[in-house]
This record gives sequence, C-alpha cells and structure tokens, in this order.
Amino acid sequence: MDVPHLTHAAPVHFDELDLNGHLHNTRYALYVERATTAAFAKAGYDTRGTAARHPDLHYVVRQFAIEFHAPVDGADRLTVDLWLTRLGRTSMAWRFHVRQGDDPLPRATGTRTLVKIAPDGRPSPWSPTMRTWHEKLRAVPARVHA
Repeated sequence: MDVPHLTHAAPVHFDELDLNGHLHNTRYALYVERATTAAFAKAGYDTRGTAARHPDLHYVVRQFAIEFHAPVDGADRLTVDLWLTRLGRTSMAWRFHVRQGDDPLPRATGTRTLVKIAPDGRPSPWSPTMRTWHEKLRAVPARVHA
C-alpha cells in the first residue's frame, strides 16, 4: 500500500557539489525546506512573500535529523518524499526520504519538526485550515506531487 505523501523534485546544481562530486551534506536541509514550502503551496498557502503570510506559515524548526545512506552523485534531479506524520496542537512532524533521479531507494532519510509561533515567539495552535489540510492529506489514496 502506498502511504499518502507529497513528492517534490528539483535539480541539483554543479555548485552544490563537494570536492568528491557529491551533493554537500549541508544542502539536504535546504531541499527538505523547499519540499515543505512546495507542500504548503500545494495546500493553498501563499508562499511567495513574507509580509502578509498566513499565521500557519510563522513557524520555527525545532528539530532536524538526517541519516545518510549513499551519496547523491553529480548534478542530477533530487526528489524529496514527505510524510506529515503528526500534527499536534502547536507542532508538526514530517518524515522525509531524499532520492536521486529515478532511483526508488533513499540516499538519506530523516525527520523535521516545526512549531508554529505567535508574534511574541511563543508556541501557537495551528489553524483549522492546517487541520483540514492534514485530514485531507491523510485521506489521499496515493502520491500527490507538490
């Protein structure tokens, strides 16, 4: 069974490679961030600017954990698969796989936890909009491309 998830693909550029010709380890977090932003955009959130963004897009990263399984070689297409595994009162947890090209095996796996914050920087509850999106995502029978 294909567990509902979001998929985001993007090119790897030559200037992101280390001296061995592998995607530099620090770049993985950026690709996961871009995949998350694409997921929010797919859900209907306006991710183009920062001035008048939806309160659900005011969040901080609480935790980012990654395990590397094999290097991403060269400038190729990178795919990030995201699963929204938990939506709490003020936090959400994502699980991710990073793949290269058409290879179904992940080159890296991990988790990323976000906490929604109020203007004063304190945790704030997610809106009904976020909860509705989470419920829709859980009900999706197959992959949704972000």
